This record gives sequence, structure tokens and C-alpha cells, in this order.
Amino acid sequence: MSSSTSADDGPGGPTPALDVREALFTSALEQADRVVNTAEAMRLQVMLAGFDAMLLEEQAETGRALRPDDAAVRAFCLHQANVLRVSRHAVEHRIDDGRTAREKLPTTWAVFIDGLTSEEAVRAAARQTIGLKAGALPEFDAKAADLVQTVKATTVEKRLGLLRDRLDPDGAIERHEHAATRRWVSARPDSDGMAILEVHSTAIDVAAMYDGIRQAAIDLHGRDGEHRTLGQLMADVATDVVLHGLAVPAAEMGDPAYPMERIGSLKAPHRKAVHATVLVVVPADTATGANNTPAELAGMGAIDAETARQIIGHTKSWTRVEVDPIDDSILGIDSHDRYIPAGLKKLLHLRSPTCTGDDCGLPAHRADIDHVIRVEHDGRTRHDNLQVLCRKSHQMKDEGYFDVQTLPDGTIRWHDKWGGNRLVQPGLTMKTRTPVALPEEPPF
Repeated sequence: MSSSTSADDGPGGPTPALDVREALFTSALEQADRVVNTAEAMRLQVMLAGFDAMLLEEQAETGRALRPDDAAVRAFCLHQANVLRVSRHAVEHRIDDGRTAREKLPTTWAVFIDGLTSEEAVRAAARQTIGLKAGALPEFDAKAADLVQTVKATTVEKRLGLLRDRLDPDGAIERHEHAATRRWVSARPDSDGMAILEVHSTAIDVAAMYDGIRQAAIDLHGRDGEHRTLGQLMADVATDVVLHGLAVPAAEMGDPAYPMERIGSLKAPHRKAVHATVLVVVPADTATGANNTPAELAGMGAIDAETARQIIGHTKSWTRVEVDPIDDSILGIDSHDRYIPAGLKKLLHLRSPTCTGDDCGLPAHRADIDHVIRVEHDGRTRHDNLQVLCRKSHQMKDEGYFDVQTLPDGTIRWHDKWGGNRLVQPGLTMKTRTPVALPEEPPF
């Protein structure tokens, strides 16, 4: 291989070897990228083939076509999620986008199968077909096939969105109205005791909320003695608005300051004050300041000892739990008997701070308590026959798509009808023995 670079190309003289290395590197990177793209295409084809087979099998058994929210659909997506070690929602989105690309964008799909573009770019193109009439799809497909090979996925989405609106300008309003029905809020843990709250809503609302938060933060930023950054102030303003706003009863609808026009005139505007609830497991030594062992916030992970002590200082209630110092098994817990005793519920929440079925992260105190062996089958209301489940996981189990067992160490084994297994490790282990008596007074 030779280089066209001459000695006059720069003050340092010719660099033919460097040019050759750059060409080899670029070529190797392109080939590696094509291998990855081909593997992604193969994986998505396998996912779609399995999904199609499941639909045919379930339709043959039930005599009806499945809806996207059927328990069988969610259960099979969870099966694939367990195999791929991703979330069920990630699998659902892959399958939805893949089926759309395969059925509506044949040229773009062929480019993907050849390894000439990524799954991310093809899925971005597929999402922009929503609402397009069949007659507009060929032109859209041809443009998409070109874009997915030449620009990055974010640009694909933006340019194809503009093309879609040009091809179907009347449908833009309808698409926005449909998109606005898919508003949601989610939370996910981050590192070092932090977490992320996401609000997915209309662009105008998000822009207005962001500007309002920013303006409030700017007003605070100029005060004497204020040393927080603008970003820190914006986070604190947003937190105060949500938590303090919920803690105050809604104003009367006739009040000019009534803030709930988006909720409407039904039950929610006349709500009682809402107090947020979180479950935090704090070691006694941490609570007393003897050491700084991290605490655990249900659904979010570890939090630092100082934050845990601040929570203890402001909480209105807490439950003492005695834990074996050798293997962290729960030995005793304060409780008041009810249908499922309050102490037993809290013990289950300690063992499993979030849903043990789906990987939705729903905190235990918001979830159902399920009998692994159902009561009508002589299942007992004991810790070794109870688990914490979100409502959708509860439905999937009750409809027979999963067989669930609690192992002696508290691990919960989910076995689905397609042969997949998932083991859910408990946050704390339990020993089945007579609980020891707890002291009258807590150590803190």
C-alpha cells in the first residue's frame, strides 16, 4: 500500500506510514461496525421469529388474537428480557420497532439485514412511520434507507420526522394528540446515592416547566450568601415544588390560584394532602453514628450514612428489626397482627425492596403481596410463601405463564413456560426459627 502524501505537504515532511495506518484503522473500524450491525440484525430477527411463533401458539390455544397488553405478550417479553439481561420494556420496544420496520420499510430492513446500518438507526426510522398512510411509505422508505447508512440515529429521527410531516401535514395534529396520551413519569437509580426523575410530556409543557424552574433558580442565585450552582438550585426548586405542592390540599376550583387545571374536575383536584412514602433500611450502628455503613433506599439502591441519619431525624415512624450479624438473617421484628400482619409485610419489604417478578423497580410498599402457593391450594401466609409483585407480574403468574418457587435461602425462582429461568436474590436472608425477644427500648 502506498501513500499520495508528498514531502511538501507539511513542515514536518511526508508521513506516508501514518496515512497508511489511518486508512487501515478506518477500514478495520468500518468492518467491525458491519459485524456488529449484522449481529444486531440476527438477534432482532430471532426475537421477532420467537414472538411471531408465540402469537400463533397462543392464538391457537385461546381462539383469539392477542392484544399488546395481554399477559402472554408481557410474559414472553419478560422471558426474552431475562435471556438478554435487559428490561422487559426494552424488549417490548425492540419488538414493536422491529415489526414496524420489517412490515412497513422493506428497503430499510434489507439494508439492516446486510449489516449496513445499526439497530438504533432502523428503530429510529420505524418510529417515524406512525400515522403515515400506505401511499406515502415507499417514498419514506427510500429516504430512510439512505439516511440510516449516512447519518447518526438522532439525525435520522429528526429528518424523517420532517419528511413525515411533509408527506402527511394533516396527520401531524392527530399524531401529536395521540403522542400526548403517552405521557409518563419514571424514576431510576444512579450512582453514589443519586437517582433520576424523568417527565415525558408535551414539548410545550416541558419547555414551560424547565423555563419556570430555571427562572426561579436564577432569582435565588443572586441572593446574598447563596453558593449553590444554578444546576443545584434548579434541582432543589423542582424537588420543593413537587413535594411541598403534594403535601398541601388542592385549592378550590373557583380560586384564581387553583393549580390543578390539567387534572380536571373529578376526584384528584379535591384530593387530601399527599405525603410521599419511602422505605429505607438503616443499620442501627449507622443510625447512632457509630459507623457509616450505607443504608438502602427501596428501588434506588444505597444511600450514604449521613443522608440516612437525616431521614431518621425527620421520620414519624420506624420499625425495629433484629438481624444476625454473621449472615444478615432477620431474627425478630416489631409487628401488630392483621390479616397479613404489619410486621410480616415490613419483613417482606426488607427482604425484597422492589417487585420480584418483572424488573420494573416498583417499591415494595406500592406493590401487591402474593402467595407463591395460592391460599385455595393450602398456601400459608408465611414469609416463605409470600413475595412482592407489581400488578402485571401478579397477573402473569396467576395466568400460568410462570411457575414460582421460594428456595430455602429466600431466593425466588421464576420458571417460564418457554424454558427460561430467573433467580431473584433477597435483599436480606431469613432464618425460619423462633424469633428472639427484642429489647423494650431501641438502641437509638
